[in-house]
Amino acid sequence: MKKKKLLLAVLLSLAMVTSVVPGQNLKTAWAAGEGDEQGNTGSLVGDDGMQSEVINGNAADISFSNVSVSGSKAGGKVNVSFTVTGNRNSKKHYDIENIEKIYPVLNDSFPFVMDNEAYRVTNGSGNSVSCSYTFRAKDNLDTAYYMAGFTVVYTRKAVDGSQTAYDSEYSLNKNISVKLTGKPKATEKPDVKQDAKDADISLKMRNTPYGVYGGSCAVSFVASSKKYAIKSVVPVIDNNFPFASTTDAYKVIRSAGTRNLSCSYNFKVKNNVSTGYQGVVFRIGYLKNGQAVTEDKTVNIELKGKTQKNKADKGKKSTPRVMVSGFTTDVKQVRPNGKFLLTLELRNNASQAVHNIKLTMSTENGEFLPLSGASTAYLDSIAAKSAAKVSFWMKAAAGLSSKSYQVTVKTEYEDGRANGYNAEDHVSIPVVQKDRISLTDVVPPDMLSVGGTGDLSFSINNLGGSALNNVSVICKGKEISCEKSFVGNIAAGATGYATVTLNGDQATADDSDGTCTIIVKYENASGETKKYTEKTNVYVTEEMDDADIPAGDTEDVQAKKGLPLAAKIAIGVAAVIVIIVIVRVIVKKRRKKKEEELMDDELL
Repeated sequence: MKKKKLLLAVLLSLAMVTSVVPGQNLKTAWAAGEGDEQGNTGSLVGDDGMQSEVINGNAADISFSNVSVSGSKAGGKVNVSFTVTGNRNSKKHYDIENIEKIYPVLNDSFPFVMDNEAYRVTNGSGNSVSCSYTFRAKDNLDTAYYMAGFTVVYTRKAVDGSQTAYDSEYSLNKNISVKLTGKPKATEKPDVKQDAKDADISLKMRNTPYGVYGGSCAVSFVASSKKYAIKSVVPVIDNNFPFASTTDAYKVIRSAGTRNLSCSYNFKVKNNVSTGYQGVVFRIGYLKNGQAVTEDKTVNIELKGKTQKNKADKGKKSTPRVMVSGFTTDVKQVRPNGKFLLTLELRNNASQAVHNIKLTMSTENGEFLPLSGASTAYLDSIAAKSAAKVSFWMKAAAGLSSKSYQVTVKTEYEDGRANGYNAEDHVSIPVVQKDRISLTDVVPPDMLSVGGTGDLSFSINNLGGSALNNVSVICKGKEISCEKSFVGNIAAGATGYATVTLNGDQATADDSDGTCTIIVKYENASGETKKYTEKTNVYVTEEMDDADIPAGDTEDVQAKKGLPLAAKIAIGVAAVIVIIVIVRVIVKKRRKKKEEELMDDELL
């Protein structure tokens, strides 16, 4: 009989140690630390009340053992004692040199009164320290398991003979599970018998699941069957599912077929959960008489929600306001049939955070299409008075003209109480087609001499998809000059006509055809000033004196200015011949007249 009592006492002690944290061995409690996503390491609080930053330690550096908890009533005294031991890290070749300090973690979930004991620091030496704290539990606690956290500050030392020095202080948070009894509530843990004798499947819990809103919750159990082979276990996500729909919420644990399947999940608790127990269903698939069947088992999980507002705030409701405050693109101009990255800035102007944000983009006629095929995006949350950015890879339709196109952004989101809201915003994205211009029907002056003028005419063709505004033309060259000529606006696909009066400044060299640069200036659809240039030939002749032109032929010669060089030479030769003929006629008349006068003298 004594042996049985002794064995029972040992088993109870071991059970109390394992209640420290789920899924660990009998001597080691769960801890948050280096390489872990669980828990937060706080600042070191010294005896003098000053704070200094310490380095996050490795979760395996420290273990708790000899855990003992006495007292369990709300408002009463609760003694928590345990032993802190430093462990060797063989992989990284260091040992725990000294455990310097242990003190309680004072946060919102701390279940005890903030008295002197809560602020007491246990100083230690060596790699093993025994601690004992006597707290007073808060009066208003519900019956539940609470996590009493303790921070351990320690130092390391190298053990492989290397020169590596571990002279910094490291810190870990360790939690001890403490069950406290309060007044019975409607949310008291349901009396659900998981292991009914007539059930094919039973669950053996390996931990007491507990979670705080916005934090993590570990659920660990073994699904067992005496007769059948278990193939899979998966959580059932329904309207009452208290966890965020991420990673482990969709995790399926499979086996080839076993009587005992070990399952471990790490969920993220929703921000809007209520304080109390929540049933979470797990669906177990197994083979029964050669047929695949399933059985649902419920695990009751204790959750802590946000503290309710004061009565003075009752009835008041702050409506979250989420809006698209701007956008950017990764390209300077969006072209038809071009790809671009559209980044929207989403701003929460409310005094509370919003969650489960879904964005849906659309255009009236499909002017912009998402490259991924999905026009929606998701954000987990946006803090109060903060902004977040969401990006989409888009492609503009090929036939777009140069103008702005409206994109509708619909936003759906929830506040901290899972109340749903929606909003709709519009952004305008400008599309710019590439400018395309050509010049045709270029006609230079017929003849342009030094000091003279002549007209250069041509057509301006707008081959692009947007209008050319405020079009003007000017010509530049070594031998010519001119004034700017204004053309006006040329619509997309249309033609404008220009005539420029050129001045002959100096004669063109004999070995040149004369170069004239036509410069077309305009404003495109984006309001940018652009120019288009093209070259043509304009020949300038030497200045011609009136004395060189026969009387009566001046008008004909001037009318023929601007003719090609061959025509000019022909006209010059003709003029010379005419002059020679006229001179000869005059000489003959003078000779004849003189001969007649001599004859008259002889007759007298």
